[in-house]
Amino acid sequence: MANLLPLPGISNYTIAVLTPQTFDETAQAVDALKAGTVILLNFASLGTELAQRFADFASGSTCAISGHQQQLGHQLYLFTPPTVDIITQLKAC
Repeated sequence: MANLLPLPGISNYTIAVLTPQTFDETAQAVDALKAGTVILLNFASLGTELAQRFADFASGSTCAISGHQQQLGHQLYLFTPPTVDIITQLKAC
């Protein structure tokens, strides 16, 4: 891997894939988001009401820092800091 060249204009981002079970774990994920980490949260193992509460908290926090969010599936959410955009379609080359 030492012979790989970096692509100009592309930064390295850390992506955390998390399945929080407690509100504190969701709060820790939001803290990581504030520090610039891309967060993928899977709430599928939670009950509907608790999953909605956690998603609302992460959503509000993301909005407060001008970040971006996208629901990817049933109780699966992507949250990014303001420096990372989410696109849903690729442009033709």
